[in-house]
Amino acid sequence: MIAISLRFLTGRFHATPWGHHVNEGVVEWPPSSWRLLRALIATFHRARPSGVSEEQLIRIVDALSAPPLFRLPPATTAHTRHYDVANGSVKFFDTFVVLDPGDPTTCVWPEAGLDDGDRTALAVLLSSLGTFGRAESWCEAELLEEDELREPNSYPLEDGQSLSGLEPVRLLMPDSTGRSLIDALLIETSAMRKKKQLDPPGTRWVTYVRDSKALTARGAAPPRRTASKALTNIAHYALDSSVLPLPQDALPFAEQVRRALIRNRVDTSHSETITGKHADGTPLEGHEHAHYFPTDEDLDGRIDHVTIYAPRGFDDADLEAIGSLRTIFRSGNRPEVRMVLAGLGGPVSRSKDDASSSAFTRRFGEGDPAEAGTTKLSEVSIFAKARRWRSVTPFSLPRFPNRGGGKPPRPRDLPEGQLVRELKNRGLPEPVSIKRIEGYQVEGRPLVRWLEFHATRFNGKAGNALAGFEIEFAEPVRGPLAVGFACHFGLGLFLPVS
Repeated sequence: MIAISLRFLTGRFHATPWGHHVNEGVVEWPPSSWRLLRALIATFHRARPSGVSEEQLIRIVDALSAPPLFRLPPATTAHTRHYDVANGSVKFFDTFVVLDPGDPTTCVWPEAGLDDGDRTALAVLLSSLGTFGRAESWCEAELLEEDELREPNSYPLEDGQSLSGLEPVRLLMPDSTGRSLIDALLIETSAMRKKKQLDPPGTRWVTYVRDSKALTARGAAPPRRTASKALTNIAHYALDSSVLPLPQDALPFAEQVRRALIRNRVDTSHSETITGKHADGTPLEGHEHAHYFPTDEDLDGRIDHVTIYAPRGFDDADLEAIGSLRTIFRSGNRPEVRMVLAGLGGPVSRSKDDASSSAFTRRFGEGDPAEAGTTKLSEVSIFAKARRWRSVTPFSLPRFPNRGGGKPPRPRDLPEGQLVRELKNRGLPEPVSIKRIEGYQVEGRPLVRWLEFHATRFNGKAGNALAGFEIEFAEPVRGPLAVGFACHFGLGLFLPVS
């Protein structure tokens, strides 16, 4: 038996699975033994550890070529974004696994064996490892004894095995031995590209299973609601796709996000916050349930963020569903959109502006080593405080507009009047100025007229007319500011005028 402990000192494991681009936001978890063997060979040639010969290296790699068993600690994912200014400011996502540095990842080969000399050589190699994955993954590796092991929770899928509570994941494994395996492990990606090879020679794909909660906020101890703990009512996602949605697709995309969250709830009890309905299907009164706000934060004419805001707050099952939301699949030939959870936070209040109500804390679980500090809610544009606001999606009128008059006479009910009424219903003051605008406009791009926006929900319901405004209040007000029909799904959204 050979068992190796991998302890990630910064609480991060950076590794992209073979065959995926870094911008896909996919992480390799558990780590493949192919990656581990390449790391050992690189350590042998880089560190030149004393007392380890090439013959010993061959025997060590050969012994570790079988698929191992893993014991994975609770973990979740996070990401950073980088802009390559020298290359046209291309954006890169660096998605990584977040875990407790004090809780190691264990790899076990139950049937493998090495003599005392080779086992000592392996221990020396592991002590010289330094990093595992990309260079940011500082790692401390060591051999373990059998009495130090814990029950594995990730292992190769067996024929006919039930996947209840489990999810499959493919890992790249060696498929050769001896010197041929060493040669396969030494092959460079550039050489493979010249030969038009997709997978390295001498490898095979093995399907593993892991707990369905292994890489979500559930696996990292989601926040538990206590009397002393602040309410969580905001979830902020960054989007990544080869083709991001257009602003005029805000309504259908927001509805897709809602449906995905409903599917993601492992707790099958009804969520009034996410659905906006009682258990019997009747709609909730007021606007305390979830609002889904797709936004174009970088003003390039594409939706790149989604913020979910629920004044009443999310329960633990809601947070689990939010943490496990990864992908939105779109109809037709449109590419999927990857959802990267940037943080959880709250509460936000229009009535006060202290630190507790204006802090957006990136929380990925209690005691998480990846705690990323605090960002002001004003940096998330919908929560800014401003006097002037402009429509970025059309205000869909709740009632049919009319100019009054006729026989019998009807009261005037123009879009401006309906807007004022909707703002008042949300506890906002009446604007001192209301000016109509023709559509959504970003610099350097054609105007998107309000009639180009999707304004009919999946259930067939629609508002009565579409209009957009630039409004100004006597005093600054805090967002979010969304009113009218389908305001919980991205319509009627205003953003501050900078």
